Amino acid sequence: MQLASQYHKIANLSNQQIKKIESVRKNIQLIADLSYSDIVIYCLVERGGVIAIAAAKPNTSISVRPDNIVGQVSKNPPEAVEKTFITGKRVEEKSGEFNDVPVKIRAIPIKEDDRVIAVMTSERRSPDDWRPSEMEQMYMGAADDLIQMMEAGVDVGIDFPPSKEAGDGLIRVDPNGIITYASPNAVTIYRRLGVEDALTGQSIYKIGLNETPVSSALEGRKAIRLEVTEKGMTVVKRAIPLIEKDRVKGVVAIIRDITDVRAREQQLKIKEATIREIHHRVKNNLQTIASLLRLQSRRMTSPEARQALMESVGRISSIAVVHEILSQSSSGILDFKEIAANINKVVQSGLVQPDKKVIIVTRGTSGRIPSPMATALALILTELVQNAIEHAFGDRKTGKITIMLKRRGNMLIMIVSDNGIGLPNDFDVSRNSNLGLQIVHTLVSDELGGSWEMKSSGGTRVAVRVPVDQAQLYRSAKEQGWHG
Repeated sequence: MQLASQYHKIANLSNQQIKKIESVRKNIQLIADLSYSDIVIYCLVERGGVIAIAAAKPNTSISVRPDNIVGQVSKNPPEAVEKTFITGKRVEEKSGEFNDVPVKIRAIPIKEDDRVIAVMTSERRSPDDWRPSEMEQMYMGAADDLIQMMEAGVDVGIDFPPSKEAGDGLIRVDPNGIITYASPNAVTIYRRLGVEDALTGQSIYKIGLNETPVSSALEGRKAIRLEVTEKGMTVVKRAIPLIEKDRVKGVVAIIRDITDVRAREQQLKIKEATIREIHHRVKNNLQTIASLLRLQSRRMTSPEARQALMESVGRISSIAVVHEILSQSSSGILDFKEIAANINKVVQSGLVQPDKKVIIVTRGTSGRIPSPMATALALILTELVQNAIEHAFGDRKTGKITIMLKRRGNMLIMIVSDNGIGLPNDFDVSRNSNLGLQIVHTLVSDELGGSWEMKSSGGTRVAVRVPVDQAQLYRSAKEQGWHG
């Protein structure tokens, strides 16, 4: 998450200063997890007080800040924060209690050219009788090293996004590439990779695995992230060089086994490809049926029978349009405006007589809708456009049909209007409806749970209002593996 523009204005920060704070913000989740602390970054507000512009809660312990503090302006910030802004030095002190347990707060200055532009705080429950384990000591020690680097103005240079995974492992490596510590999770991951001996004391150069991230961090003095696939596993390794007084004193590396994640992603890709192929084949079958009906219509001597068959061709073709777009989509959600434009082409080429010039235009926007709704809506549009072509213009040689799409929250509005002769004076939609309008009524009212009305004023205007089921929209996207 980038620093929001309103924070830029409130805190009166330059672009360079924001870039500096961003280099720290990228790693506060890692520091929160390693230090078992809540991390907050504060900036000064022009009219007094401070604003919290970034925060991270630890996944490794209980947060002392159950609320979301980001964006809050405080006129009375923690005393340690005020002291650090004034003195430019780190301040450590107690800061009240959380659930009857004392809380320790550390305030660390973030500087640019010796000017404090922000303060990062670390807040942790600190029971009087707490004796951290070896692993906790190592984690907190790694967090302290990273904080010291940030305090010294060294850019860690890698983004550690928030994660709820509990299986991350940690190793520490000395300047010579010797592993000096490995957490239990790290040991488990390396054992799955075939390392049976104890990790501590081994050289990353001789361990027999791809340790490019760690060696690159040591030798290039740059943090690096690399996804490695070997021994049937896929592992992400993030390595950060620990720099002190311009020398590398070691590396902290976070290892995560993402084998199952990549396997699920591959399964989703296969499922997506299969679904696309199904839609493609359904589209081809529907187009074949439409072609057969066209051939049959040409053999008909009755104009009414020929017209009925061509209307059926239009209905089948409109469904084929939906499946065609679904076969090209990576999700189960669609933009109906694209479908409408394609349906118009199909209807215009199939039903408009060669000696007539009827223009069909689509305007507005529909937003995203789930695929089951798209099929029903495509049929509704087809019926309304076909009805207008057949009845709106009489003996006139020209005409115009306009489809207007509007989205109002979770309500989709589709208006189909023409500049034709209008409805007869005695027309009653409940008594005079043809098959096409009966299909419209059934689909709108029964299947989509919407409403529609038909009016005549300088032509005919049909307004369809249908709710977009947000739960169905979410399910359609999730079933296709779409996370947009």
